[in-house]
Amino acid sequence: MNALECLRSTLKAYFEAIEAQRNGQPNDLPGVVLDLEKFSLRPDPSFPPQLRHYLESRSYRKAWESLESV
Repeated sequence: MNALECLRSTLKAYFEAIEAQRNGQPNDLPGVVLDLEKFSLRPDPSFPPQLRHYLESRSYRKAWESLESV
């Protein structure tokens, strides 16, 4: 799995965990947030500049939306 696919999978898990938490279901939100922090602290240099900016800003919704154009 390349870096973009890994990020896409992690962001999907993040939004699923948030939805589960809102519905009172078990989730791994803390673990997923830790995974996203790794992307935020050291974005892959192959990521487009705008995507790196969203990750560094922890704008995960915008990062998710920008993946549609990558």
